[in-house]
Amino acid sequence: MKKTLFLIVIVFILCGILFAVSSTDPGDPEKVLARARSYRLSGQFEKALQDHIWFHENALKHKPALYGVRLSFALQEWVNLGEAYPNARQALIQIRDQKTSLIKNGIGDPELFHDVQSINRYLNESEKTVDLIKDMAASDFNMAKRCYGLAKNDLIAFGEFELCNRLMDVPMFIVRDMKTLLNQNIKIYKTSAWADETHLDWSIHYFLEEAESVLIVLTKNKRFLEAERFLTEAGKDMTIARIQTGLADLRNKYLIHR
Repeated sequence: MKKTLFLIVIVFILCGILFAVSSTDPGDPEKVLARARSYRLSGQFEKALQDHIWFHENALKHKPALYGVRLSFALQEWVNLGEAYPNARQALIQIRDQKTSLIKNGIGDPELFHDVQSINRYLNESEKTVDLIKDMAASDFNMAKRCYGLAKNDLIAFGEFELCNRLMDVPMFIVRDMKTLLNQNIKIYKTSAWADETHLDWSIHYFLEEAESVLIVLTKNKRFLEAERFLTEAGKDMTIARIQTGLADLRNKYLIHR
């Protein structure tokens, strides 16, 4: 009798383990994301939602390289699901609100902020990102500065130039980091078999986009001399014609014809 009871207990334990594994680890995250899309297209909305929740919470544990996909394509797919299945949008809002609450209570880091900022962007609620970083600037200024790079486009879009001025790093430090990243990407373009013209185009676009955001903040806060110095340093020893032309256009737009 005792042996029978023991075997029954073991069976229940094994079943519980198998259920836990199947519930929390449904497989390769890329396959889970693809399956979520298939579920959506076939009208199996609740199954799709559960896959999206799992992917958002677990993808990076399995494949850290999915960081960008998790905060872009996956969120767009989730929002698409929410258009047909309101429960999915509400679930995403609830996750966003939970993460926002953690940050407001001092429990968070730039990665968590990036989650919130990205979800807000895909929900078309970027004003909530602006409100959040305003709260952070009042309660934890150092954390707000650490998150500024993630929030700057939203702050600029909503005209929060004074707050940008307070949170933005020293322009000469920013241009140093911009050029370091550009040089790294150019090296990858020249030496890596997988890197093509698209990689180079992205690198140039990102450099000029970063330069423009700095110029907007400097000129909106009447820091024109620093803006000129920033542009000069950005163009120093620059051999890429498209960047030279882009910087000249930015000078015309923000300094000469201001």
